[in-house]
Parts: sequence; C-alpha cells; structure tokens
Amino acid sequence: MKVSCTQENLQKGLAIVSHMVQPRATLPVLNNILLKTEKGRLKLSATDLEIGISTWIGAKVEKEGAFTCPGRLIAEYTNTNSDKTIKLELKDQTLNLTSDHFKANIKGIEASEFPLIPELNKGISLEISANDLREAITKTIIACAVDETRPVLAGVYIKSENKKIKFVATDSYRLAEKSINLAGPGQIKEKGFSFIIPQRTMAEINRLLDETLEKAEIKIGENQVQFKLGPTEVVSRLIEGSFPDYEQIIPSSTKTQVTLSKNQFANALKMASFFARESANNVKISFKKPDNVQITAVSPQIGDNLSQMSGEISGEELEIAFNAKFILDALGVIENEEVSIELSGSLAPGVIRPAKDKNYLYVIMPLRTEE
Repeated sequence: MKVSCTQENLQKGLAIVSHMVQPRATLPVLNNILLKTEKGRLKLSATDLEIGISTWIGAKVEKEGAFTCPGRLIAEYTNTNSDKTIKLELKDQTLNLTSDHFKANIKGIEASEFPLIPELNKGISLEISANDLREAITKTIIACAVDETRPVLAGVYIKSENKKIKFVATDSYRLAEKSINLAGPGQIKEKGFSFIIPQRTMAEINRLLDETLEKAEIKIGENQVQFKLGPTEVVSRLIEGSFPDYEQIIPSSTKTQVTLSKNQFANALKMASFFARESANNVKISFKKPDNVQITAVSPQIGDNLSQMSGEISGEELEIAFNAKFILDALGVIENEEVSIELSGSLAPGVIRPAKDKNYLYVIMPLRTEE
C-alpha cells in the first residue's frame, strides 16, 4: 500500500472512525483502524463488534493495499502534524508516514485479522432528511433506559405509520415520541416495518450527522441496520424483542392544560432542583387559575424553595409532583418558545409538547407525595 492524502482529509476521516476504537479491547486488532485502498480512495474503518464505522477520503493511490494500525496513535500523530500532505507506505508490516517535517513508523496488525464489517445488500430501505433524523434522535434518545436489564428499553424504537415514521424511547418513567412526515414520493417504499436500534448506535449517528448532510439512507436487515451518511457508513446490530405497547400510557383525555414560557419554566425548575437533589429531584408544581404556576422543592437538611410564574391555565386546578430532571431533559430539546402541559390528574401521566407542534410529545410519570 502506498498512498498520499492531505492532512486535513486524513484528520477528518480518523476523527470519524477513531471514536469506535476500544483501547481496552480483548482482541488487540480492535484497538486498530483499518486503512484500505478502494476505488482510488482511502477507506478507514473501526469496529467494536457491535458497531462498525467506515468512511472514505480522497487520496492519491500509487499502490493498492490494506493494513491496520493503533487508532489512537495514528489519530494523535495526524492531529499534531501541521504539514499539508502526508504519505503512507506499507513496508514489512510497518506503516511509514512521511511529510515535509515529520517521519514516523507505526507497527500494526495484518488487515486479514480485522473483523469483517457486514454490508447490507437486502432489506428495507428508506431515505429521510438528515435534519429530520438529527431532530428525531435528539428528542427521543433522552428517554432511553440507561441500564440494559430490559434490552428493548435501551434503544430507540422506529416504526412506520401511514405516511409517517415514528421514533420512540422510554425507560418506563418517561416516554418521548417524535413523528417525521414523509411528504416526498420515493422516500420510503416499504410499509409496516418496526425495529429497535441501540441507544449507543443512535448517539453515534447523531455525532456523525454533519450539518452539511442533506439526507440519510437507512437499510434494515434481519438483525442489523446500516446508515449511509455521505461518505460514511455505520453498521450496527438491532435489539431483538418486542417494544412495549407504549400508546396505551399516553393519556387520551385532558382535565388541565397549561401553556407557558419554556425558558421561564426551565429556569424555575433548575432553581427548585438545587433543593430537590436529596429527594430524587422531586418538585411539586401547582397550577391555580387564572394564571398562577408555583414550583416548590423541600429538603429537611438544606431548606426549601418557591418559584412563581404565569401561564395560561384552562380546565381544573391541579397540584402534581414530577422529577425535575426529567422535565428539564424535555425542555432542553424543544426549540419552541412556549410549551404545552396536559394533565388528567395528580397521579396520572403528564404530557409535555412544544406549543402548536403535534409531531412531538413527552410523557412523564408523576411522583407520589407525602401529605
């Protein structure tokens, strides 16, 4: 293998794949990045056996070949190299890197020992806007379960419904659902699909969704999913199992509806959360007509806090307790200036939505309070 490429291209490519390198991997080759010439370009790949990432960068290929070398080392070396062009040449299982002011020899492992990252040639294919995908991931991943005692809750559930794709996540304490409208023809050919993608995979996809990307192509196989994001491809396993029938916990009726400023609400909750740390972030919210919203937090050891703000309240007056962090997570991903809160009782789930936006909802379970 003998290639040359710009330091900028090599640095960008390594930044994309090196995130998947496992420094304490049981297999030494998983510490490495695969460099392989392919169709006049240089392909960089890394995998942890659960997720595989590959990206292609422009390069001048003088001799075809493939080799793996320690991912962290080559990434740090390239990041620090200030020369415009870097030449890479494989000699006797050692990768020689040369540029105007620097030379390095990096020992590695033969490419034949690198795990195969599968390619999905068959399966369901869909294409969606990169902005829509980024928004859907950001707004739902916050509700994924952190532990994997119930694996199906440690991922994002994606399903088709009429002319929409729905992204859903829940940890059984809160639930987030984001709908994407498929307006353009040809975006999706198959109907009636559903699958669960691990939270970690979705976090990686979100990281790789560059603002310059216009679209994302998704292919779903029997137990794997492939994302094509411009010159980068990500392959991941799917989570096996059935996602809960989540729609049954979304309240069908509303007794109290409140519209208020997102920023004011978030600020009041943050203030209360300082006093609620020792009580599992438990804050009490009172909605009193015509427009009074009170947020209180009490700690026997620290003290107490009361915040007041105004909001448009319709329906019944109500007092309810929530986990302040869970509400703040939702407010943190909503762009609208106003949010709507729908309640049907002090012990029933509450629904938070961006005002005048029916494509996102966040359901949160209430906390029981001691009278």
